[in-house]
Amino acid sequence: MSGAVRSFWILAVEAVRDAVRRRVVAAIAVVSVLSLLGIDGCTTCAGANVVIDGQVRDLPQVAGATGLLTFSVLSLWCIALAGVLAAEHLTQVLDDGSAALCLARPVGRGTFAFARLAGALGIALATGLLLLGATAMLLRARTGLDPAPALAGLLAFAGGAVTSAALAMTLSLWIGRTANVLLVFAGVGSVALANAVSLAGRDPGGALGLLDRFGPPLASAVAVAVSGWVPELELAAQPASLVFRSVAWAGGALVLLWLAFARVELGRQAP
Repeated sequence: MSGAVRSFWILAVEAVRDAVRRRVVAAIAVVSVLSLLGIDGCTTCAGANVVIDGQVRDLPQVAGATGLLTFSVLSLWCIALAGVLAAEHLTQVLDDGSAALCLARPVGRGTFAFARLAGALGIALATGLLLLGATAMLLRARTGLDPAPALAGLLAFAGGAVTSAALAMTLSLWIGRTANVLLVFAGVGSVALANAVSLAGRDPGGALGLLDRFGPPLASAVAVAVSGWVPELELAAQPASLVFRSVAWAGGALVLLWLAFARVELGRQAP
């Protein structure tokens, strides 16, 4: 194992430990438990029967739509969570001086920044895997939905999480945590709205149209990935284009973080 790789893993493990010690993780745990209860309720309803206009309707017929909506919403929540966790995960070690101590050793700035990013992403991805995996398994057990689309959905979620976390960590070098967190939620919400309108076959127009066309496909990629649960649904999106844009945004965000941190003056006070 090369020195750079070994340094990365050591720093990444420490970054995960730092993330676990943060108070926000306790809030994440509570929200995750509540989300699991909500998932349990949604999947229970999806497997029931109801009477509409005097006729018994089998709700597993709409289980796919329920799964698609639940999976997409939870993915967007965890993507935003990745940004929130990354919003100060790098600047906190700039503030306390530990970044300067680490970089005084033969550790590259890129290695250090990506290790801190990995720490924040580790918590967000684990949360996403728990919530999305539980959704897929409960839908499979109660409605018979094929869990295979969920695997593609997890990959789409992971790409969005990397983009959100890397951009938030980069912005943290220039703006304060509160403003950064607000930008994360505003950005994820705006992209989700633009993607939803476009997937419905309508032109969002204006800024939302540009965001849907050129921005990271946070909602579109996940929805298209699990659209196999609703065979009759025709979404206005090209899977190949979404994959390309997801990879391009994730890669671009990582490069931007690397370039931005390379120009940070160690010892300066973080915003």
